[in-house]
Amino acid sequence: MHQDYSRENFRLSFTIGTSISTINKINERLAVAFTRAFGTMWLCYAFMIYGLLPILSIFRGHENTFLYWSNWVQLWSLPLILVGTNILGRDADERSRLDHDKLARAYEEQKETYARVLAMLVKQEQMMANLEKQDEVLRGQDEVLAEQTELLREQSTVTSTATTKS
Repeated sequence: MHQDYSRENFRLSFTIGTSISTINKINERLAVAFTRAFGTMWLCYAFMIYGLLPILSIFRGHENTFLYWSNWVQLWSLPLILVGTNILGRDADERSRLDHDKLARAYEEQKETYARVLAMLVKQEQMMANLEKQDEVLRGQDEVLAEQTELLREQSTVTSTATTKS
């Protein structure tokens, strides 16, 4: 019996939580929509015209009614605009956090790429140093080969002159 009560209590709290979440989403959407609507020049023009209406002769004597309604609009619109601004600011903060995370990841990738490029440059410098050593060895072998070729020419010249004299 105690378990059934717990399950019912859980279902009730889940239903209430879901309902409150749905209500909060609706409230946030309305607040954002009204904030965006109040942030237009068209509404500014409408309120300017509304403020000028008591000047017209057909509305004389109703100035108190206009004042009441304008105060009433101010009383509910100011908190509504503040809530909408907070929601829009929260969304902007979330977007900027996501942008920061993307930029941080891109920066880390660039650092890794830079490190790989530097490692490749170091390897290339080592390869160049090895190639320069090989060039020195080859130049030394060229000198030895040139000396040996010259000696062979001299010997062949000496041998050919000796054979021609005999």
